[in-house]
Amino acid sequence: MADFDSKTVLYVEDDAAYILLVRRALQRSKLSNIPNLRVLTTAEDATNYLLGQAPYEDRIANPWPHLLLTDLRLPGKSGLQLVRWVREQEEFQQLPIVMLTGSALDEHIESAYELGVNFCLVKPAEVELLVSIIQALSVYWIPPLTKPVI
Repeated sequence: MADFDSKTVLYVEDDAAYILLVRRALQRSKLSNIPNLRVLTTAEDATNYLLGQAPYEDRIANPWPHLLLTDLRLPGKSGLQLVRWVREQEEFQQLPIVMLTGSALDEHIESAYELGVNFCLVKPAEVELLVSIIQALSVYWIPPLTKPVI
């Protein structure tokens, strides 16, 4: 299994305005541990990143993600095709995947869950709703509290 960096979120999104909205929501979330958001715009780039292929072979600069956040609709391969590929790779079986979609169509959401998405969320247009989602998703990059040994 891959050694996932607990502070990196791989975000696959081709809409520059929504990327900015996510960055703004992260800043407003007031979380003490904000993840390193690695933004890619295509499923092909995400595949290369996960495999550590050029130009992402440097694992210090491009650490393993602890969460994959992807849009449903991407240029080229779709977010669903990306999820299918990720779930077929043994080393990524434990990688949590959250899909954001502008579509509330039941068949898209059902397909996402059938392919192995952990959560499928309709993209909120308001930054404050997105802040709430980011705070809920922070469980993936904020390490759990450990009990002191007495």
